[in-house]
Amino acid sequence: MSKKPFRAAVRTILRDRLLDAAAAAFAAEGWRRLTMAKVADRAGVSRQTVYNEFGTKQQLAEQLVMRELDVFLDVVRESFEGEQEFQPAVRSAVLGALTSAGDNALLKAVLESGHTGDTDLLPYIFQSQTIIDTAAGFLYDLVVEHFPDLPLRGEKLAVSLESVIRLALSHLTQPHHSPERTADDLAWVVGAVLAGVEAEQAAVG
Repeated sequence: MSKKPFRAAVRTILRDRLLDAAAAAFAAEGWRRLTMAKVADRAGVSRQTVYNEFGTKQQLAEQLVMRELDVFLDVVRESFEGEQEFQPAVRSAVLGALTSAGDNALLKAVLESGHTGDTDLLPYIFQSQTIIDTAAGFLYDLVVEHFPDLPLRGEKLAVSLESVIRLALSHLTQPHHSPERTADDLAWVVGAVLAGVEAEQAAVG
């Protein structure tokens, strides 16, 4: 048996352990007070181990956020694949993500810390082009896979989905309506874009 898969598995376990420790330290003390030494203490490893794995506090933040994003994308996929039509699939995906966000301990801690002035972690979630690009690419692939004959394709589809993601993120920071209402509204937006594309194609045809 190759040692490489074993070493990779051990490293994955270590990384998850460190990220769990970082999330706990952040929830307890806020991001500004979080140090690599505190993460190491909670994880039961040396500070150098934390630095070896993440390099900097900024990289630790990025990895912590990206791990949470993976959780949300799993919810999005499951919700999206449960529908047979495009517009309801978008609605279910948005609603699933927003509902999951309401139960996410890390996200709650980030939003609550923002109210106390500890806003250092907020940009890694709500102003991160990496998160938007990753989520948009994931959702684009889902749409193309499950609705290959959808008239809304290419750049128009990409722009529509990115807009949905940005508006969903906006809802998390400043919710004006319930998750259900927001999901309805965003599904209506993509439905309107789809209707416009279909009208254009009908006119050309």
